[in-house]
Amino acid sequence: MYTLDYAQPVSLANTLDSRIDRVAQNNADTSGDASLGLSELERRVLDGLHAGELHLVFQGAYRAASGVLAHLEAQVRWTHPDYGLLLPGIFMMPLEHPEVAREMVSFIVDGVCRELRDALAAKLPLPPIAITVPAQVALLDSFAEELLRVAGSYGVPASLLEIEVTDSVEAAKLLSLRTLTEGLREAGVGLSIGKWGNGASSLALLGSLDVDTVTVARELMAAVPGDKRGAAVMTAIMDLLHALDMRVVVSGVDTQEQLQWVSRWPEALVQGVLFARPQAGLASVLALRRKG
Repeated sequence: MYTLDYAQPVSLANTLDSRIDRVAQNNADTSGDASLGLSELERRVLDGLHAGELHLVFQGAYRAASGVLAHLEAQVRWTHPDYGLLLPGIFMMPLEHPEVAREMVSFIVDGVCRELRDALAAKLPLPPIAITVPAQVALLDSFAEELLRVAGSYGVPASLLEIEVTDSVEAAKLLSLRTLTEGLREAGVGLSIGKWGNGASSLALLGSLDVDTVTVARELMAAVPGDKRGAAVMTAIMDLLHALDMRVVVSGVDTQEQLQWVSRWPEALVQGVLFARPQAGLASVLALRRKG
């Protein structure tokens, strides 16, 4: 399996708090011993990666007004030999060991670029694809270089890739410091923040985030449009993000009523089972059209 060659983490000086410093220090401390500090789950995830038990799926985000595919997200699924199909919420969130995080990112980047290469060869129209990267990996100063090296080895333009960092205190600070994102920006890679609005979000930092896309947490759509308070909160969020000139992906649009409600913002992108579930094979996803 291809593994990205990560260097020492970027010097954070006094720009980030001690929590991020500890993450960076852990990356350096454990670089010489891949097994140091692995939990049972993390060790099993690594075994699953090496055994080919994990695979990629892709889910589209569609324009609310027209249903046209405009954005894609790469996700991981685990076909466990004992427990069957596992969703990332079960095995991704507890993974804190830097070695596991790096190998997972390596697997996703390599798989996405391989599928993009094949889609380009078939001359399929391609929107950007978001790849979720933990903040601790995105902080490494070699990350941008290695991402571009892998993309280049497959002949994939950097503009087809978007790095998504899940909403957290670390993510908000990372994406608000342009010195930490300039390598990706210079190469033409997009930046996004995922699951925004679900607990860790900071309105104080929102205006300074160096992102192209904000993916709104699906929990915010759960009560829309039926609940007046929930709809009021979501209305304020949509108006704010559009005023900041950010591309907005609304997750959890699962009903016609929700789609009609979101369509008040024609440029918004929607994602949910009303359009399509995640599925393997990039070419198959690109061929999908929203059901009427």
